[in-house]
Amino acid sequence: MTAPAFANFSKLARGELGVPQRHTILPDTTSPGVSITQLFKYQSYYDDALLQNAILIQSQNEPIVGSTLQKSNVAGYCFGLHPSSQCPIAVQPTVGGQGASPQAVILRPGQIYRPHGKPGEGSGNFSGLNWGIPFGWLGGGVATLYVFPSPDADAAWPGNAEVLFHRQRMQIVGLPLPANAPKNWPLRFPWTQAARGPLPISQAGAAIISVSEPTRIEMSLRLPSLGAPANMRFIFQGTNDLDLDSLGNVILTPNRFVDYIWGTYAANGGVGNLSVNFPVKELTGEVPRLAADDGGVQLFDLDAGATGITGAFVDVARYGKI
Repeated sequence: MTAPAFANFSKLARGELGVPQRHTILPDTTSPGVSITQLFKYQSYYDDALLQNAILIQSQNEPIVGSTLQKSNVAGYCFGLHPSSQCPIAVQPTVGGQGASPQAVILRPGQIYRPHGKPGEGSGNFSGLNWGIPFGWLGGGVATLYVFPSPDADAAWPGNAEVLFHRQRMQIVGLPLPANAPKNWPLRFPWTQAARGPLPISQAGAAIISVSEPTRIEMSLRLPSLGAPANMRFIFQGTNDLDLDSLGNVILTPNRFVDYIWGTYAANGGVGNLSVNFPVKELTGEVPRLAADDGGVQLFDLDAGATGITGAFVDVARYGKI
């Protein structure tokens, strides 16, 4: 015969029963994780007129870029950004449809975060979440968010993914050189100099994300042919590493430079979509490693126009690890 229910209370008091387990109002699930994948637009793009100002408009009072905001009702205890993701994301957990965290949590690819709980007690749960591109980020791409619906769920993800964090179109200039380089070479986001459009709309903010390991640059010279090798100089003004004084002020002179030679190539001709082709070169070394959040880079034709690259444009895509 089954003992009366009140007998269990006596056994519990004497330590004859195990510690009771607390359960949330959420239904139990056997799923180890729920994945949500979204393709986000790049927040920087190429444009002959806007150049370094070719970035999408972001509202400064929103921790998650409004045009990228995703709302999910997937409940759980923690969440993580899969290392295959191409950008960081900002996440705001919700409880009962209401925001539980006033400040968004920013995840880099491969990072896992458990947002709620009390010291000495079990983890807390959330009923859903809002997520998207964090304010100030100029990249984009595919992001896969995993939500772990049980308190003991976890994952071990290796590596630190390389991401595309900035795209811009730059113009090669000749003599006389302008007085200052354009503000166009950030490594920390939101970018202190970010402004969108010819009549600048400020996109600036205090930096909260840093590209800790710049890796490479893909650049493409927008000329259909080049009859002779062309010498191009990257002139750096106000670099983070070499040109800040003891107070953190930017030193605008002297400048730093790195030289690059474009090799010759012939036009392919023809008609249709393949009629014009531009070369693509990968840069590693000094140029990708340097940054100038409050300075910039000017491309200069060292051949004084003899090879025809003065006035030409170069499309630049910058990559790194967060």
